[in-house]
Amino acid sequence: MKKLLLLGLCAQLLLQAAPGAPFTLYVSEGGDNRIAIYAMDPATGDLTRTGARDLPGAPGSLALSADRKHLYAAVRSTKEFASLAVDPKTGSLGEPALAPAGFNPVYIRPDNTGRWLLSASYSEGVAAVSAITNGVIQGAPLVTLPTGKKAHCIQTDPANRFAFVPHAGELNKIEQLRFDADSGALTHNSPPHAIAGPGEGPRHMQFHPNGRWVYFINEQAKSVALWHYDPATGTLKSRQAAPTVPPDWDPAKGTCADLHLSADGRFAYASTRGHDSLAVFSIDPQTGALTSQGQTRMALT
Repeated sequence: MKKLLLLGLCAQLLLQAAPGAPFTLYVSEGGDNRIAIYAMDPATGDLTRTGARDLPGAPGSLALSADRKHLYAAVRSTKEFASLAVDPKTGSLGEPALAPAGFNPVYIRPDNTGRWLLSASYSEGVAAVSAITNGVIQGAPLVTLPTGKKAHCIQTDPANRFAFVPHAGELNKIEQLRFDADSGALTHNSPPHAIAGPGEGPRHMQFHPNGRWVYFINEQAKSVALWHYDPATGTLKSRQAAPTVPPDWDPAKGTCADLHLSADGRFAYASTRGHDSLAVFSIDPQTGALTSQGQTRMALT
């Protein structure tokens, strides 16, 4: 089960129906064209498979609506989005309502109002916005904006005025976009992007709860980067990059995958493939600086 938690990190979500009740864990099983459903004991972390929901193609990124009544899935192989109703008592999923994406969506995320689904395509190099009505994604994207190949994630700022798209690989940048939550419009900001450090390859991101710091996990550099955020201009400035692997690890091996922050903003957790580990960092409450607390390696058996 440790293998599931590590390698499925960017395609899983937790939902707690009531205080003390089991969590529900949704995991994309792309090879089987389905979303698996697990109950997780909050006291022990033990997982029990409780069901699954079949899809017409291979799911990837998942996202919950803010009210936790709908689960959204990027159906990558058929270039679609799926909206699935969530049973609040059991965590089971209803039949998928499908909407065209027009591209292979690697990442999806609702905006802060819940009226729009933002998405990014790694292979086509675009960011897009689709409308959500009554919890269901409607029709083709209203906006499809080219940003460059290997767009790996998209997320709005806490004020829902700007959006960011990190690009791994040779572009090695973070696209800076303006977002209009009334119309769903997505346009380039000025400057249109921030360049990451040499060879970093920003992949996924998380805002700190204070809204002033943003953390990116760097796929190629195997590090987590701290960027300072200006909420008035919607722009980023790089401040620090901390390795996710120990100093004696071969720099040619492994790549980073996903990043999460603790709810109180005191810790960051980063996964590294190849090293098969979760790195833990403490976050300085005054500066946002990262300090490594080591890695927990996973036994992939």
